[in-house]
Amino acid sequence: MATINATVTIGSDIISGVNISNTMTMTKAGTNNGLDGTTGLNVKTVQTETAFKLFDHSEGDPAKRASKVYIRNTGSSATDFFYIGFGEDLAAATIETIGRLYGSDWMLIPWDAVNASTHDIYAKSSTAESAMTLEFIAFTE
Repeated sequence: MATINATVTIGSDIISGVNISNTMTMTKAGTNNGLDGTTGLNVKTVQTETAFKLFDHSEGDPAKRASKVYIRNTGSSATDFFYIGFGEDLAAATIETIGRLYGSDWMLIPWDAVNASTHDIYAKSSTAESAMTLEFIAFTE
């Protein structure tokens, strides 16, 4: 059985006693069996402010709803960032931004990769003045 674990540790000197550390074993929906598929680790470097698709709903299976997506801005800029969003159509501007990844920021989110184009995941650089790089992978059933 495949095993994919993700660990996050959050500590703070702002609020006393904030020390969070959790590990998650990524499993298939409704089971204790590990996720065993992946899109592979991808890297994309851009120097444009045009949105691009990271994950396409057609890569998912409607019966497999336990996918996880990891995305990281490999840069170090405190001012340049990637918008991350989900949606259906670049031309119709139906992309909903869910956040920004500044230099060294990363995210790990669940992805309901059902057969619906509204579940596609996109990224867009905040600048075209310098090259920026994202790394990303989806773990799937």
